Order: sequence, then C-alpha cells, then structure tokens
Amino acid sequence: MTLHRKTAADARPSVGRDCDAWCSRCNMALEHTIIAMVGLEIVRVKCNTCNSEHKYKSAREAALGAERTPTTKAKSKAATAASAPRPRSAVSAPPPSNASRLLWTRSMGDRDRAKALAYTPALVASPGSLIDHKQFGYGIVDAVIDGKSRVLFEDGYKVLVTGR
Repeated sequence: MTLHRKTAADARPSVGRDCDAWCSRCNMALEHTIIAMVGLEIVRVKCNTCNSEHKYKSAREAALGAERTPTTKAKSKAATAASAPRPRSAVSAPPPSNASRLLWTRSMGDRDRAKALAYTPALVASPGSLIDHKQFGYGIVDAVIDGKSRVLFEDGYKVLVTGR
C-alpha cells in the first residue's frame, strides 16, 4: 500500500482541483481552485485566500513578467512599440467544431434566455438547464458528475465547477 504516490491522472489539472496561481488582488502566488478549463489549459481560477475569481496566470509567468519590466523610459518606449498584439497560440483552445455550433444553435432556438441561470461555482445545475456565463455566454448543461458540469456553449463544450 503506497500512501504518498500520485498517479499520472492525479498530477494533471482538472476542474475543482487546487493549483498554484498568481492572484492579482493579493499580489502574490497562492493556492487557487480551478473553475474552468479549455481542453488541458486552465482558463479561470478562484483564490482560496480572498475568494476573487480571475483569469489564470501561473506564478512562473508572473515572475518572468516582473523580470522583463523595463527600468528606463527609453526601454519602455521600445518595448511598447515592439509588443504589438500577437495572435493567440494554437494550443490555447481548439476552434469550435461546426457540429457543436450547429447543435448549440438548434438547442438554443426554442429556449427563453430570460430564464437562464447566472453561472456561479455554487450553482446546482441539472442536465438541460440553461445557464448564462460571463465569459462564455449562454450554455446548456449536458451532464453533471461529481461537482463538475459539462456545458455546451456556442464555442463548444466546456467543463465547469458546480455545486460548491
């Protein structure tokens, strides 16, 4: 019997698990709960210290960003000119499939959006519920398993924390 060994599945991040992330409100790296993921990428987290909900930024990314901060005005101007908006990386989120977009359009056609429930991690969802998410928009709960809900949004399926 091994007590302190993690399997490969335990090491991967998933919705509802804790991770270390940079909290912009506390201004330090703290433990957060993962709220939303797109594929294998963490998108939103909730700080376990101040309970603020924000985009995920790893502590390493925050440290690298602080090291790259220019100290003089000349460096600052050069850095701003060089940092034009870059396209998102292909790894971040796969494009929504036409099949999931078509399914979402058909499912939303006869629904009353005024009756949509506002998403919070405390929301107790059931399959078929219509939810309104601040970032992803309107979605339909497909399945609920162990405090996680699989929701169909216009951009595709996403797994969200529910019932917390």
